[in-house]
Amino acid sequence: MKKITYNNKNAVFFISLKKSVDTYFARHKKRKTGNIHLYAKSVVFIAAAVCLYTMLLFAQMPVIAGIFSSILLGFVLACIGFNVMHDANHGSYSSRKWVNKTLGLTLNALGGNSFIWKQKHNIIHHTYTNIDGMDDDIAKSPFIRMCSTQRWVPAHRVQHLYTPVLYAFSSMIWILFQDFEKYFRRKIVDTPLSKMSAADHFIFWMSKMLYLLFYIVIPVTLLGWPLALLYFVCMHMGLGLTLSIVFQLAHVVEETEFTYIGNDDKQIENEWAVHQVKTTSNFSPGSKLVSWFAGGLNYQIEHHLFPRISHIHYPALSRIVQEQCIAFQLPYNSLPTFMSAVNSHFRFIRTLGRKPL
Repeated sequence: MKKITYNNKNAVFFISLKKSVDTYFARHKKRKTGNIHLYAKSVVFIAAAVCLYTMLLFAQMPVIAGIFSSILLGFVLACIGFNVMHDANHGSYSSRKWVNKTLGLTLNALGGNSFIWKQKHNIIHHTYTNIDGMDDDIAKSPFIRMCSTQRWVPAHRVQHLYTPVLYAFSSMIWILFQDFEKYFRRKIVDTPLSKMSAADHFIFWMSKMLYLLFYIVIPVTLLGWPLALLYFVCMHMGLGLTLSIVFQLAHVVEETEFTYIGNDDKQIENEWAVHQVKTTSNFSPGSKLVSWFAGGLNYQIEHHLFPRISHIHYPALSRIVQEQCIAFQLPYNSLPTFMSAVNSHFRFIRTLGRKPL
């Protein structure tokens, strides 16, 4: 396995930043985990998902209304991922480990697997952000070229046109294929998957079977194959497109940097925290609405620097991080609106689709 290290001998930036952040929490006497605002939001999203699911199965409605409700269900499920699952699996939802572990399983309720996700996201992505050959979020694909060091094929010329379609089906591919591929290969890209306990294996298979039961078997039984399949696809279009767009805006935009690792070990010239700042971008930081739905993931820089702090604190922390970036002459990538970030992402994807000289 290739080894990547950071030049952390003089990690002065993060030491200074962490001191300022700790001072903020001490001065305001706040816990770093969630509060009543996060808990209330969790109840709203979970209740909305249950209501939409039940309505789709039992309410008499026109097909067009069912399609809209299915897409909306997918969007709400993505919001549960952003607001509940994400904080919980980072250990920042609550100071109680059992609460984090339990709510982390909301990912399994969405069809994924929290054990695999925590290694893929918490360990690999947060350690090797935007490092081609390590970060599974920008893993090599025959369909999408996400950084300049990846192999170009002629189809990439129009990737900016077809990537929204791939994003729309990404959650279905993740749940029905990629989780199993990682499970049986025991690898995420080239990184070995941590050893799973008997309980982890049981949860993997049980939650996958429950997913098939609740998302396929029951809808088919009550609605019939055609309508159940239509609603299932529409739900995943809402889920996949929402998840993909929010996560892509954080790293795959014109403003962020990428690194490549070949077959040899590599040392990154910067300390880990500096690497996170340079490879990450915020978007729409002034929008409380975007922050509410996206679970603070529009403050991606703050999340990557402090993943074990709940997202409800990121707006306040962003001012501290900006000040420290200025003091250490570091970039602070932040796009002012959601649409400006979307445009930056697709301009970047279009540029990468051009044949290299």
